[in-house]
Amino acid sequence: MLHFYWAIFGIKDPERVVPAIGTDQRVKTPGKLAATFVGLVLLGFALVFLNKVILYLNFPWLSNISIGIAIIFLVRALGDFKYVGFFKTSKNSKFSALDTRYYSPLCLLMGILILVLELFS
Repeated sequence: MLHFYWAIFGIKDPERVVPAIGTDQRVKTPGKLAATFVGLVLLGFALVFLNKVILYLNFPWLSNISIGIAIIFLVRALGDFKYVGFFKTSKNSKFSALDTRYYSPLCLLMGILILVLELFS
């Protein structure tokens, strides 16, 4: 929902939600189209799990999609990227601190929970 909010109203404090190259220079702030696209992708991820959890649709291709989504979240959390993940190299910005405290653990938790859902369903 935050991505849709940002697409409609804009990002109020980009230092907290957009990675920074250094202490004074941010990576380019995404536009309305990019924020909407990411929001739609995440909404699609949510719909996959609503189908699995609420409607109990267990198609083989749905399981493959779920595992792919889990891998995306785990790679985002654990990958060795420059601006995001637990092992990021850029660690001196507000976004970096929030990524370490909130965003990466959330992605890790989501990836693990998706795998657990796939193993036990």
